[in-house]
Amino acid sequence: MSYEQYLAQYQCYNKIIGDTPYNGSEPHCERTWDGLLCWNDAQANTTVEQNCPGYFHDFDTSEIASKVCDSTGNWFQLPTRNYSWSNYTRFFGYLQETENIYYLSLVGHALSIVSLSTSVFIFCYLRILSCQRVTLHKNLFCSYIFNSILIIFFLTTLTNHHEFVERHSILHILHQYMTSCNYFWMLCEGVYLHSLVVVAVFINKPHPAWFYMLGWVQHCLLPVCRYWIRPTTLLYIVHGPICVALLLNMTFLLNIMHVLVRKLRDTHHFKIHMYMRAVRAALILVPLLGVQFILIPLRPKNPLLGKIYDYTMHFAVDYQVIACTMPCGKKFRGLTKPRWNFLAEMQNVTLASCYGDVPSARTGALARIVGKMQSGHLSNQYILVLYF
Repeated sequence: MSYEQYLAQYQCYNKIIGDTPYNGSEPHCERTWDGLLCWNDAQANTTVEQNCPGYFHDFDTSEIASKVCDSTGNWFQLPTRNYSWSNYTRFFGYLQETENIYYLSLVGHALSIVSLSTSVFIFCYLRILSCQRVTLHKNLFCSYIFNSILIIFFLTTLTNHHEFVERHSILHILHQYMTSCNYFWMLCEGVYLHSLVVVAVFINKPHPAWFYMLGWVQHCLLPVCRYWIRPTTLLYIVHGPICVALLLNMTFLLNIMHVLVRKLRDTHHFKIHMYMRAVRAALILVPLLGVQFILIPLRPKNPLLGKIYDYTMHFAVDYQVIACTMPCGKKFRGLTKPRWNFLAEMQNVTLASCYGDVPSARTGALARIVGKMQSGHLSNQYILVLYF
């Protein structure tokens, strides 16, 4: 809870204790604190109302909350719950900013699924890319895909069916688990990159099983499902390790950039284009390591700055994976370009043989192919094409 909510709760309890007790003879509902607002005594068969509190930035403070006191003098309860229920559904009034952010998130996660699926296909199709680093990328991208699918499901299906979460709480647990997997696979990326660039003490590469344990297994046991649906202070069980992972990745990023800048200074005349290379490397590593998530708790209280923050952070979070997959396209082009060049040279050789072109053209093309084969720039699949 926020400080304002704790203060409101404290003031409500003081009011409950200090106010004069109800002196009527008819049935009534007793004053209470429901977790968000303080409710005074109410007569039976009445509905009491009050304005929305101001300590939730996504609540519309012009809307009204209501609470029903039934004929027996008890606060109304839903059949599926054993505690009194207050109607806060009107708090979430029609807000254009909320709708814009909703569609921004929906489109961002849909594009992320497409770009991530394409990247995973490229990694699996091009066997030449098979290595431990790419294995980490594939696991990170798969965790993003699963999480984006769950988020789209929540956004589209559960928006108007909140009771669905109560009946299928395992989906909420799965969403919490996949969210944790995202952060811990980003931590795996940070640990691996830091060990290569900074530490460089591993004679052999770390065993993949350690990364699988960190990314998929170690945080898979979450407590009872309802703790993640209702407001609770136990969220630190999930959020605590995530914060530690983000702080570690922030430390890794700063250390990696320090080593990078130092290497550039030692090996080159450190000019402006070298600074730009370092900045570009940092911009690539920020979304890969998820460092931008550190700014999420720092939402300004100013309404205008808060809106700017909401749009910026939703864009950074929802479109983060697109930035992570952009290097895959460059790598794919770099690996497929030699193949197309090779096929073009083979075509030149064939045409020269069929139509009797100048022998020097045929000889030059063959010389380039043989040179690439001897230098190891052509893989076995290209050599097989030449053989047949």
